[in-house]
Order: sequence, then C-alpha cells, then structure tokens
Amino acid sequence: MKEAIQCIIDWLTAIGWNGSFLILAVLLIFTFFAVLAFSRKKETVVRNTIHLRDLSKIWTEDGSGEVHISELSPLWRDEQSLAASSKTILFQNPRVTLFMENILNGVWFKNFPQQKTVCARLLSLLDEQGECPSVVDIRGDVEGGWDENTYQLLARISLLDHSLNVAEEVVQLLSENKAWHVIPDTMIAALAHDMGKLESMRGYLYSVGEHPLAAGRAFTGISEFEKLPKKDEILQAIKLHHKMPKGLLGKTLKKADQKARQKELESTTLQKDFADTKEHAPPLSATTIDPGTNNNAAWQAQADIYNQEHNTNSRKPKTAPQMVDISSWFEASQFLDNLKPYINKMFGRRFLAFSMPDGRVYFQAKVLEEVARKMAEQAGCMEIATMANKDESMRGVLYTIVHQLRADHNVIDRGLIKDTFFGGYFNVTRKIGKTIKGYYTPFHAEPFGSIAEMEQVKPQMLRDIIKVSPYLDDDHSEGDD
Repeated sequence: MKEAIQCIIDWLTAIGWNGSFLILAVLLIFTFFAVLAFSRKKETVVRNTIHLRDLSKIWTEDGSGEVHISELSPLWRDEQSLAASSKTILFQNPRVTLFMENILNGVWFKNFPQQKTVCARLLSLLDEQGECPSVVDIRGDVEGGWDENTYQLLARISLLDHSLNVAEEVVQLLSENKAWHVIPDTMIAALAHDMGKLESMRGYLYSVGEHPLAAGRAFTGISEFEKLPKKDEILQAIKLHHKMPKGLLGKTLKKADQKARQKELESTTLQKDFADTKEHAPPLSATTIDPGTNNNAAWQAQADIYNQEHNTNSRKPKTAPQMVDISSWFEASQFLDNLKPYINKMFGRRFLAFSMPDGRVYFQAKVLEEVARKMAEQAGCMEIATMANKDESMRGVLYTIVHQLRADHNVIDRGLIKDTFFGGYFNVTRKIGKTIKGYYTPFHAEPFGSIAEMEQVKPQMLRDIIKVSPYLDDDHSEGDD
C-alpha cells in the first residue's frame, strides 16, 4: 500500500501539484485506504446468535464445555415460569379469583415464580372439577371410617372450598411462626392434598381407599413441579397428612387440614360460639364446638377430625371421685388469684370462664386443671404437674380443690352443684341462637373483685348470655366432671 501512495505522490508532483495541495491530497488518499482496510477487517467478524435451549443440545450431545447444562437451564426455566405466571388466568369461581389476587399475587410468591405457576395450575384444576364433595366414603380410606354424621356434615363442603380453606390456614400458621419462606411449597401441598378425590384422578389407589396417594396424580403434566427442589417433601407431606408427617411443611399441612375441618364442621350445623369441657374434648389449642342438640354426634365428629378414639359410654355419669392429699402445693388464695385472669377473656372465639350479673362466675374444669398443674409444678410436686391428660387421678385432685374451697372458704356456690362433684352441667341461654350446654364449676364472684367491673369489661359475645341454669336429665341428674 505504501508503494501505491508513493506512486500517486510522484504523479501529482510531475503534473505540477505542490505545497498545501499536495499535503491535502495525501491525507485524502490515506483516509480512503484506512477506511477500506477497516471495513474489510470488520467484515471478517461473524456473529452467530443461538438460543440457550438450542445451545443446551450441543452440551447434551457431546458433553463438551466447562459449564454443565444443568447449571444453565434455570436461566430460561425462570423466564418461562415468570412468563406463565404473569399471564391473566380467568376463573369461573369468584373465590378462586379472589384467592389468586390476594394470596398468589402476594409477597410470599415474589421470589418463587415456579411455585406460583404450580399453584395456578392446581387452582385451574380445582376451578374446573372441585365442586365435588370434600370427603370420600371408600372402604379402607381414613375418611371412610368416619361416623355417618361426620361424613354427611362435611360432605356439604366442596373440595374446592376445603382446599382453599386449608391453604388459608397454611398462610396463617406459617405467618404466626414467621416462616414465610415455607408458604409457597406448603401452599402447593395444601391445594393438592385432597385432589385424589377428583373424578379425573380416580384410579387403582383411590379404589382401595388411598386418596392421599392418588393426589400425586394431580401433578402429572405440570413440568414446573418436577423442577422444584422440594417436590419430594411436598409429595411426602400429602401422603402423610392423615398420619404422622415429618418436618415443618408436613406438620403444618396436617394441622391446617384439621383446623379447616373443624371450622367447616362448625359452619354447617354446629355452633361455634361456646366451649364445652367434656372429658373427651379436644385440647385447648383446638377450636371447640357446641354439641347442640346432638351431643354424641358432635363429639364423634371431633374424634374423627382429630383421629381420637370415641366411646359414648365413657361419658356416662361416674361415681364421686376420692379426695387426695394436696397440702404440699395447694394454697386457696393463690389458686383464686391464678383463676382471675381467665374471667371474661376471649381466646379467639373461645372462652374458659365468664361472669353473670347475679354475682356468679362459671369456670370450665380445664381452667381448674391448668392452674392446679402450674401450682404443683412451682411447688416441685411433679406427680401432679406431669399427670397425663385424662388421667382419672386428676378427678380426685379437682374434687379435693373444690371441696376445700367449698367447705373452708365458702367460695363455691353449693346450691348449684352437689357436694360429691366438682362441677355440673348447665344450660347457657343466649339472646340469639340455641341454648347450649356446658360443664362448669360455679363460684361466688366476691373473691375475684367487683362484679360490676367484671360486667363492664365483658366482651359482647359473653354479654349475649342472659341466663345460666342447672341442666338435669336421666343421664346427668347426679352431675358429672
């Protein structure tokens, strides 16, 4: 190229070009050749665009490359999941639409697009097929062994509603434990845990009564589920939600299922405003139902939901309990002080003690037992503190406490219960709703302070009680504990 430029300069000189004209010509010639060289070099650079999923085939086929394709695949998987989850899904059921807007579009799924996509697919399935009953009556299934009354009551709840109920309980339980990061995976388990009951899912496993096992078929065709790190844990939680699950995910699912069933039972025909403290009532942590007019059926339903044994004969009147020695730990004034915080206090929609304008305070037997255990533990009497639930010996402890309060301190209203028992059944009449029955120990209000002050701070739900009267029939005329 230098020789060519020199030839041009010699030629220009020969024809008479010199000075500034010569310099200008040289610069123009040099610029021309520089641009020409740069253009040729640029043309030799070839850019080839290839999609990541197509690139994956190259690694898959020959195994070359320093980065394995499994490490790169999430890059487009997340994009696909985000794209799928961002699409507007139209549901027929208004509650499903609301659930999608309030729960799946909430903060819990912000960093979990794959879980959100799976939940959306499950919601679509429930929206299409979920109007079937939420219980099954198949021989060999855990629900197939439920009492007919329990089955008929819960059959009124659709599978769609039950699944959403459980999912909402999951959010509440995990939020209370500040375990928000577990919500997305547990939500999948909640929405799918009973899908084995859908008509389209019924197969061999369903026919032999294993709806938790059949529920796994709901994930067929949901590719995003197969990519979840905790897919095995989710499946395990679903399979064991009627048994003994492991881990926070599984235990939360089982508890949410039970809590949802309890509320569904109450929402059908059983009232939920008041608690009954029969011997076979569920633990204090569980919402208690009012037996209403069908006492035995209500307690049977409780036993079915919480997998408890149910024996109607165990609620027959018992002989009077025997007194025991409580002198090493019991002190009457301290016991009364420990009872006071329970009066007119609501635990959600439950209560354990309430006052009446006539100067009486009614305590459930569970309160007496709880306070007695705490006092015994503080005094080092572990025999009482560690006594098993439903231990017959506790009847003697409670009877001895009430006997001392009755005889030595005139705290117990002796005109309402017999001296041979520590409590009795009472009809509780409200302004609105049916009269219900509960087992209480009646106290005079004076040891707890001013009855006027108690009534003044009384919650509205307890203000609706207008009358409490002893309940007597052929089975309970002698009182019970």
